[in-house]
Amino acid sequence: MPLLTLYSKPDCCLCDQGLPIVERLADRYRLTVEKVDVTSDPRLYELHGERIPVVELDGEELGWGRLSERALERKLEKWQGRGGGDA
Repeated sequence: MPLLTLYSKPDCCLCDQGLPIVERLADRYRLTVEKVDVTSDPRLYELHGERIPVVELDGEELGWGRLSERALERKLEKWQGRGGGDA
């Protein structure tokens, strides 16, 4: 199953708001969700720490910051159209 990753950190209101969006979309598109705390890895913090939350699908960045469910859905529809899913 494809992996939808949410990079976040504790006490992040945008991350808390983004998680339910990511979970709904993952359910709709049959994706596995992985929530990753960027404070657990200095490299991840350097990459994403100032832009969290960041959403990636199998390593491809789909969005960051204040997440829009509709914008992420459009990207997932394109991914699905390229043969990325069977939902």
